Amino acid sequence: MSPSDDAYRNFRFRVKWNGRYVAGFPEVSPLPVSMKSAGNRQSGYPPPAIGPEGQRTPYFINLDRGIAFDLAFEQWISMVRSYGPATGKGSLLPEYKHPLTIEVCDDNGETGYAYHLSNCWVTEYKAVPDPDASGHETSIEHLRLGFDRWEREPPEGEASAA
Repeated sequence: MSPSDDAYRNFRFRVKWNGRYVAGFPEVSPLPVSMKSAGNRQSGYPPPAIGPEGQRTPYFINLDRGIAFDLAFEQWISMVRSYGPATGKGSLLPEYKHPLTIEVCDDNGETGYAYHLSNCWVTEYKAVPDPDASGHETSIEHLRLGFDRWEREPPEGEASAA
């Protein structure tokens, strides 16, 4: 980690985007598990659960109360205001979907494991103006990302190389 990355060292979750650390968060929602069709619906019962494996429905994750110092990352998350679903312009611009990594850190700031998310896009974004900010930081109250799939590194059950 470079000295400029020290700003994220005290966060439990660090976001890596385009090969560099761009944000830190104390809270991240759990990653969704894959859901499959529960079978045929019987009369009088609720419809079966269908998720990403059954209908190519995207996954979603929430990142809350974070901070970002990277201008390019801030511009990317701000694109939801110009090209998000609510604007009617669509969100399939090539630069709109990016892979990113969420690293889970221990109390010493060391990475225990990481989640790689593919084809991420921003569905919700709420920034909080900070009058004491240095001008290079963005306080993020809420960031909701959609993505196509995720992968854990190291895989569940394998020890991380420390």
